[in-house]
Parts: sequence; C-alpha cells; structure tokens
Amino acid sequence: MKNTDRLMNIIQRCLNGSIIDEEQFDSEHVTQGIRRVVKKYAIQLDRSHVVNLDDALADRVWSAALDFLVECGIFCLDTGRVIQFTHDEIEHILAEAPSEVQLGSGVDAVREQYRCVEDTHPPLNMGGPVGTPVSEQLFLPVMLSYVQEPNVDVVCPATLSTVAGSEIRTRSPLEIMAAWEECDWMMQVLQRAERPGMAINCVQISVSDVGFLSAISRNGYRPTDMHTLGMISELKVNFEQLNKVAHTIYQGGIIDPFANPIYGGLGGGVEGIAVLLTAEMVALNLVYMAVCHGSSPTHPFNFNDTGREIMQATSLSLQALARNCHLMTNMTVSPVGGPGTKTLLYECAAYTTMCTVSGISRILGPRSACGTVQDHVSGLEARFNGQVAQAAAQLNRGQADEIVQRALTFYEDLQDKKPVGKPFQEVYDLKTIQPSREWVKCYDEVLAEVSGWGLPVH
Repeated sequence: MKNTDRLMNIIQRCLNGSIIDEEQFDSEHVTQGIRRVVKKYAIQLDRSHVVNLDDALADRVWSAALDFLVECGIFCLDTGRVIQFTHDEIEHILAEAPSEVQLGSGVDAVREQYRCVEDTHPPLNMGGPVGTPVSEQLFLPVMLSYVQEPNVDVVCPATLSTVAGSEIRTRSPLEIMAAWEECDWMMQVLQRAERPGMAINCVQISVSDVGFLSAISRNGYRPTDMHTLGMISELKVNFEQLNKVAHTIYQGGIIDPFANPIYGGLGGGVEGIAVLLTAEMVALNLVYMAVCHGSSPTHPFNFNDTGREIMQATSLSLQALARNCHLMTNMTVSPVGGPGTKTLLYECAAYTTMCTVSGISRILGPRSACGTVQDHVSGLEARFNGQVAQAAAQLNRGQADEIVQRALTFYEDLQDKKPVGKPFQEVYDLKTIQPSREWVKCYDEVLAEVSGWGLPVH
C-alpha cells in the first residue's frame, strides 16, 4: 500500500472510529489498559539492574504492548474518535516497515539501519541541541560547534528564541519567518563546515503546521533531511500533525517522528512506561508512517530521561522492539547537567551506553540542561556522545549495566538540583568555535574515568 493510500486510510479511521470522551480515553483506554496488560503478562523488572538482561521479559513487554495497542487505539483530538488496528493489521504493517534509510546526500550521506540487542555496529550520532532555545546571535556558532565534529553523522538544530528580535507567535507570519531563518542558517552552517549534504532534523522552530509546511517546501529543507513531528501524550493525534505527515509524503521526505511518554503519568511507573513506550513507538509507524521512531521519556519534575527508573523502562522497551520487529529507533539524551559540568558527561555515558546495547539505531543530542535553559548547549558533548556510542557497541549488556550503574553514582543525587552549567559563549571561543581549555579539561577527565570503568573509548 502506498503512503498516500495509508494516509487516506488513517484519515477515514479518524472520521469513522468509535466516539469517546477524551477523559474516558485517558482513564479507561490508557491507564486501565496499561494496568491490565502489566498484570496479564507479569511485567515485573529486576530493580537491581538498569540495563535489561531478561530476554523473556522483553518479549512479554512486546506482547503486552501489542495487546494494549489493539484495545486502546489512538485518539484523534479533532474528531473525538479512536483510530484502531487489529493485531493482524499491526503485524502486516510492521513487516513492511523499512529497516534502513539513507540520510543526507553525496559524500555526506549516512545510512541509518535497524540494530539488534548488543549489535556491534554502532548507532548513528545525531548531534545538536534538539530544540533547545538559542538566541539569534549565537545560532550560527552554536550549530557550527556540532557540525564541525567528525563523529557527528547528522544534525538537529536549536530552536530560535526570536526572529529579527521579535517574539515568535505560533501560527503567525513570525513562525514562518523563523522556520525559514532556521533553514537558511542551517544551510550556511553546513557550507561553512564543508558538509553540505549532511541531513538535518527539521523543522525545530515550527510548533504548528504553518512554519513546517512552509520551510520544507521549494528551496527549503530537502527530501534527504529528517522531517520531525510529535505524537501528543499519550497516544493522541490531531489534524495539525497529520497535515505535516501529508505534506512530507508529497514532498518525498523522511518521516522521523517522536512520542515522549511521561513517567508517573497515565502509564504509571517503570513497568507501565516500558509497555507504553513500546506501544507508542509502534503507533508512530501505524499512524505517522514513520521511517525512524524516536522518543525521550520525560520525568514530570526534572524533565530529564537519565534517571534510573526511566532508563530501566527505556532499556526494556528498546529491547522489546529490537527483538520482535525491525523498526529503527532513536532516543534523545536529556540530561539535567549543562555545558561545563561533569554531570552532563556522566549522564551521557549512562544513557548512551544503555541505549546502544539495547538496540537503538541513532542517539540524539544531548539536549543539555534538559533543553530548558537558553544557550546552554555546545558541540563538545555531542563529540562525547559519539565516542560513548562507538565504545558501547563493543559491550554486552552485563558490562554495560555495570558502567551505567557506576555513572549513576556521580549524578543520581543531583537531578533535582539541576546543575545547568554555563552558556555557550562561556565554554566556547566565539571566534575560533573551539571549546575552552576548562571545558576540554573536564571532558578529558571524564573520558579517562569512563575508560577506567571498562568503556573502551578512544
């Protein structure tokens, strides 16, 4: 079935599915549904590990997620109807999902591909602030600090704080102008770094469909870039997001959406989030026709995903997916630490190691300081992420679990304190676009530490 046919099928299900109140969907379909399958499939983690070591448990999570998704469906906010799929439909659609894709063009092209658990082929490294707000005067040097790193394979832009000094208003001409400014400046960055064909994750500034549809049109972002959009938590879509899907399909673009379940929310705790995350990754393919499938499970208070419980759930979910389908999955590192802090690097070491051995195809970020503090990002942490991913691909899960637990001891008690570090201009020279000696010294010290733990970084 062509993507246009699949899109029409989704639209018809939005229009003709069973009607339900949103609050009823949340409580009966999502919350009660998760509780039902967690009990039915005996989903119970061994809390002594962060990286999942139990294959049978991962397979039960997969079965629970599909069972849950069939019964729950996906709620369309615009029509108040539930989009539902049978188990056979899900299996058929997943069987036809791509297991590899070329990102970018020319000599800068890279290939993302499905990875299994403990795959020795390392995941791609997508460096960038992943939507962190950055001031206009710093946008070019900040993004150049990422693109110039040789081990950054593809790039994700920051979000502009203003356009021509004006606050950006959603669904206004200012959003369109900001989306085009992001696009134009990113093309300048690629040219300056002599990597013109590198793939870009776009459009970061576009909250609504207005800027997105504009900036991925003629002379804007390219079909070889990754076109991103989000599933509304939990398991909800609207026509605005489907407008982005439709336009990307007709532009021939790569659909690279995300779903970020909230820890302690409708899905509950560790076991529930593991099942919900698995189901939402599958739903990205069913409803958005995703080529790549991303997430960053979110802590409700600290806004990070590097905490122990979220990493336990994430590892289990990623392994459930990697063992039972060939979807390409990617995760965003969202640490509480910011540039200039060892906390940030310890968090990257833990999260990237966990994700790599659990089967992701691409690691994103880091979204330093949880992406909430303007200008608190730099390219050096993306270099670190890439080195960790390369090294972690040489580990088994037991070895990775020991490293993750070691890293946690250095930052676990600091998560609520949010050591956001320093802004870009205090950790990089704005003329040379090189990190400060202090930031490099911090980087080298942590690199030596994790090497001593058994992570074979070079």
